[in-house]
Amino acid sequence: MEKCIRCGSSLYRKGQMFCCKECRYRYYHSGDLILTVKKQWFDMILNQQKTEEYREMKPYWKKRFENYFGKHYDFSKEKPEIVWNDQKKIIIFRNGYGNDKPEFSAECSISEGTGKELWGAEKDVIYYILTIHRIFGVKNINTT
Repeated sequence: MEKCIRCGSSLYRKGQMFCCKECRYRYYHSGDLILTVKKQWFDMILNQQKTEEYREMKPYWKKRFENYFGKHYDFSKEKPEIVWNDQKKIIIFRNGYGNDKPEFSAECSISEGTGKELWGAEKDVIYYILTIHRIFGVKNINTT
């Protein structure tokens, strides 16, 4: 019997690749998350002067971040609530569009809250906050 190429579950039809829509989606959308960042913030993150990146609370980012990071119920509180998974994920930060632009990879976690005005956040506005824990995989950056 054939198996799902993502999770290994048994398949019921010959020639089928996935056991369900979720496995098909996860297989084709399991690549790294790439975020474009303005040069000022890109350089500050790369030089470790800025340790957070902000994104507005909009449906576009909600869908992207929930698919990439995931959420779960926290039952440790009196009233259970949905919170972000606390796992760290790899995000590629790129200054511009295209594979030849300066970029680096960073290990990040996500939360929601107010950001620092010094780092581009507006006062009293709630953002998705990507906390940058470490940077690696620097590409296409001139060191001259």
